[in-house]
Amino acid sequence: MNSVLEQIRYRMLVSCQGYDERTFHTAADMLAMANAAYLGGCAGFRLNSPEYVKLVKKHFPDVPVIGIWKQKREGCGVYITPDMESALALKEAGADIVALDATFQKNHLGMYGYETIRMVKSEHPHMVLMADCSTFEEAEKAVEAGADIVSTTLCGYTPFSRRTEGPDYEMVKKCSSRLSCFVICEGRIWSREDALQCFKSGADAIVVGTAVTNPKLITERFVLHLKEENIWQS
Repeated sequence: MNSVLEQIRYRMLVSCQGYDERTFHTAADMLAMANAAYLGGCAGFRLNSPEYVKLVKKHFPDVPVIGIWKQKREGCGVYITPDMESALALKEAGADIVALDATFQKNHLGMYGYETIRMVKSEHPHMVLMADCSTFEEAEKAVEAGADIVSTTLCGYTPFSRRTEGPDYEMVKKCSSRLSCFVICEGRIWSREDALQCFKSGADAIVVGTAVTNPKLITERFVLHLKEENIWQS
């Protein structure tokens, strides 16, 4: 565990994930994203599904990978690696770190994320687990259950968390000062200034996604801003 954490400490990882069928969503797209991020100097990847973890690991065997598996189910708000079976599949595919939803929402089995973390750790103590959280209380509970890493990934995406325009720096500060674990800042990191502030707030590493890998949304942000400033004329 210490080895992979040291590889990413004070560094940036890139989340290479699909968006919709009109933009980037194929295996070739994911590999191209990962290659571009690697050439740009990133220290690792966050990838969705065992399929893409295995694919990218084949081409970049020495680059750390955070694996997730998004699985949406009717009536359930938990979809990021929702159960132990999903976590083990990611590990088997080659993920160095497995991230899962650790919010105070129950999964399709009626379990909280911290319960899943405790179950996985009891049977596979050497697996490196990352808790995607939305509040400090969730992060605290996840660490008590055995999480090695907590992340701000889901801040602002649950009914009981506040949404900030940029990264949730306050969450980072609380986690880094009060929890004895590795802290990752992820979510709404749009600029180099945002990235720097994440580290100044106490993050051990950052994960950047949309600002690097979603040209559709990047374009939309530029266009919307120009329209709001009455530069872009309809």
